[in-house]
Amino acid sequence: MIKKIIKIILVFIVLTGVFYLLSRPPKEEIVYQDPDLIFYWGNGCPHCETVQEWLKDNNQQNTLKINSKEVYKNQVNSKELLDTVNQYCPQLKGESGIGVPTGFDPVGQKCYQGSEEIINFLSDKLTK
Repeated sequence: MIKKIIKIILVFIVLTGVFYLLSRPPKEEIVYQDPDLIFYWGNGCPHCETVQEWLKDNNQQNTLKINSKEVYKNQVNSKELLDTVNQYCPQLKGESGIGVPTGFDPVGQKCYQGSEEIINFLSDKLTK
């Protein structure tokens, strides 16, 4: 009987913890007026995570001003990505749509798609 009660309490604690973590609002992103890059990404995208990890490791002093915009769940950001691609880089629209990660350089008005292209662009910005 005691073991059943302990199991029930443990299940309750675990479920409460999971609910708490899932119900927390997303972390506020800093929005820069003149960003170096607008980074469009999707939750669960492994290539997007590669760029995010690179930023975490290489932009600790926030030298690069990055506006991050999640597009899978945020329809406003998704539409913004579509509008940006339509205006500045329509060649990125493939048969299956626009992929992420996609970066947009608002100064050069150029798009970068894929983790390697984005990281190369950002690496160049850091060395200048």
